[in-house]
Order: sequence, then structure tokens, then C-alpha cells
Amino acid sequence: MPEISIPEVVPYLLAILGLLIVWQIHNIQVRAGTIKAVDLWSQSGIRLFVQAAPEDPHNCAACRDAYGMAFSPSVVAAKKFRPTDQTCANPGDCRCLMVGLYGAWPEAERLQAQLKAHDGRVRLSREKFGAFIDGAQARRSGVNVDQVSLAILEAMRAEENNSNVAIEHYRFVVDNAQEERDLPFIVPSYLRLTDLLERAGRHKDALEMVEQFYKVFDETSKKRHGPTQGQLAIMSLRKTRLVMATTT
Repeated sequence: MPEISIPEVVPYLLAILGLLIVWQIHNIQVRAGTIKAVDLWSQSGIRLFVQAAPEDPHNCAACRDAYGMAFSPSVVAAKKFRPTDQTCANPGDCRCLMVGLYGAWPEAERLQAQLKAHDGRVRLSREKFGAFIDGAQARRSGVNVDQVSLAILEAMRAEENNSNVAIEHYRFVVDNAQEERDLPFIVPSYLRLTDLLERAGRHKDALEMVEQFYKVFDETSKKRHGPTQGQLAIMSLRKTRLVMATTT
């Protein structure tokens, strides 16, 4: 009876196929509602959410009202959840972001306790929100899992008073956001980063970032957490302006 020789690569291919099947089943369960968003956040290590926006005068009333709100994951997962009763005046280019955090520093742990005591909703003043972020920056150890989340919070806080700091933090986000929990921050970071560079007169740098954006997301992109048509339109107009500015 002839011997059957199985190439060494076959077990590896079968292992990859198995992982693909598991991932596909997982996606089906998410779409069907078998796996809830709150379960995914728990797996990602998210224990609280905070609502933030760039600190400048251009935010609409709804964004200003939602700024500094903190929520427990179970509240955010509710079907009719809204961070504020007001409606954003610019939904196509809303500057607000819901940022998930593990929160392994004292200020965050106190906030989690407050959320439990207040039905999962707490409003932080600008001063307390600033102290919340500063507490993580001072902690250093134990906040690695929140690096990208903290970077975008710090970027938004720095926009009005220190655009260079904001630019560097947004760069950090687009360069380092790889985990599922961080993917929603990539497009907003590109939008804010290119806007800041353009307003600073750094047209060449801004154009490079716009072109990098289009390498990640093209006009037909269907990627999860990809840009909306409105966001693509904003980047298209920005690219046109920047090309003109760098060639004249």
C-alpha cells in the first residue's frame, strides 16, 4: 500500500482555516445580536466611556452639552442611548467622540464608583475632566491599554492652546490604533490632524497625511469604522486646497 505524504504546510493551513471559521461565526453572532456590544467591550477591557470634543469655540450646543459626560458600558449599549437630549447641528462632521477606557488609575476608579452609584451616568466639569486625564498621565504604569484612548483625549484638549501637542497626539493615534476598541478613532484623527496642519500653514505635511489617509481608505472603502461620504468629501476638498497651496 503506497504511503501518503502530507506536506508540512498542511497543518498550518488547517489552523488558519479554523481561525477564519471561528472569526466568521463570531461575526454572524455579533450581527445576529447573540453577542452584545457590552460583551465585546468587556472583552476589550473597557469599563467606562467618556464623551469629549476638541476644546475650541466651534462646537455646537449639543457637543458642548455632552462634553465631559461619563457612562458605564451597559448604558451605552442600550438601544435608545443618546449622550445628550440635544441633536448635533453638524452630524456629517460631528467633532464629538465617545472614548472607551479601562481606567486603571485612581481618578478613573473613583469615576467608576460614581457611575455605579448614579445609574451609569455622571457629568464631569471641565476642571474635573482635565484632572481625570492628568491623573492618567501622572500614573504612567497601568495605563498602557488606554494609550490610544488617552492620546486622542489629550489631543482634543490641546487643540485650542497647543496645536503642536495636539498634532503629535493625533499622529500617535493614526500610527498606533490597531486594536478593535481603537479603530473608531482613526478617521477622526486624520480629519483633525490634517485640519490642524492646514491651519498652521504646514501644507506639505497636511497633504502627506491626506494622501496617507487615502492609502488606508479609498473612495470605495467598506472597511469597518471607515469614513462616511461626508468625511470623504471633506478630505477631498482639503486635498484640492492643499494641492493648490503646494504648487503655487
